[in-house]
Amino acid sequence: MDVKDQLVEQQAKNPSSKKALIGVVSNASRHIPKLKGWAFFVILPLFFLVVYYLFWVSERYVSSAQLIVKDSTSSQATSPALGLLIPGMGADTQDAFLVVNYIHSLDMALYLDKQLKLSEYYKSTRYDFFSRLSPDATQEEYLEYYRDHIGIGHDEATGIITIEMQAFDPAFAKLLSETVIQKSEDFVNAISNQLADKQVAFVKSEVDLAQGKLRTTKQQILDFQNSHKVISPEELTKGISTIIQGLESRLAEQRAQLTAAKTYLNADSSQIVSMQADIAALESQIELEKVRLVGIGEEEGEQKLNSLSAHFQNLELDLQFATDAYAASLKALEAARMEASGKLKHLLVVTQPSLAEEAEYPHKLYNLASIAIILLMLYGIGKMLVVTIREHRM
Repeated sequence: MDVKDQLVEQQAKNPSSKKALIGVVSNASRHIPKLKGWAFFVILPLFFLVVYYLFWVSERYVSSAQLIVKDSTSSQATSPALGLLIPGMGADTQDAFLVVNYIHSLDMALYLDKQLKLSEYYKSTRYDFFSRLSPDATQEEYLEYYRDHIGIGHDEATGIITIEMQAFDPAFAKLLSETVIQKSEDFVNAISNQLADKQVAFVKSEVDLAQGKLRTTKQQILDFQNSHKVISPEELTKGISTIIQGLESRLAEQRAQLTAAKTYLNADSSQIVSMQADIAALESQIELEKVRLVGIGEEEGEQKLNSLSAHFQNLELDLQFATDAYAASLKALEAARMEASGKLKHLLVVTQPSLAEEAEYPHKLYNLASIAIILLMLYGIGKMLVVTIREHRM
């Protein structure tokens, strides 16, 4: 005898309970659609999600590392320990953000694809359909997938950069992290070397200019000496002046002797004539030396010795200035090299990439609980809408 026959028999025996039974059956019939809706909108999706997370999902492992950008000058002002402990005294924030942006960049993604075939790894059919990258994914989709599977944080107080590289197996995650660190270090070195090279190149160009001017000035002095057949007009002027002074001194003595001799000798005596000849020779020689001093000759275009001396002094001043400028530029070049080497950036590894032992993603319990709450909320909202519509129709 089934349930229906039992209910009919019970009603025949007790007609007064007929209304109560009708109420029970009607209430049960009302709850059945509710249970079917609950199962369809909440229980069934959760069941499939549980099956997916337990038996099909591809777990992802994380390899984390910590980096910091430092330069040589920062260690002169404060010690590295204080730079890590005192807020605002760590590595330059701009350099750290530059490294963070580079790790997120398309250049890094393409480099990893070239070195490790990262896009093929992401597209591998060994991993579940919902976790892997689409086989026909574009470059932009690959970049977005790459960014979704890395985590980068920067602590502005200490300047430490934390990177987390995700992969479907721990060994590849560690390899990925090591490759990113190596490429980031090359990037930092390239940028700092480029800036240092530009600074040194500018100072070196100034050194080349000063050296060229020094050589030009030296050549001008050589050309002057060769054209006028004079090593130093100033020294020559001093020598001629000394000779003229000596000749004038002898001339004065000779004239004094002649005056004394005329007091006791005849004017036509041989001794007087000899003295007069010596005096004339001295006067002639003095005139010749004066001509050498004030003018080399009477030919057109020849210059006076004093003018040549003034010109030569100007050339010597130019040579001294060029020599001092060249020496100063050499000192500036050495200082620029020292300063540039002191400002070179270095990417230091604070903690080495780790090798994960347990999968970190996806967070199964968290995701299931979140989805369950969302489904319940959606189901409740939908139920309220249905009830509201029915009440308005009634």
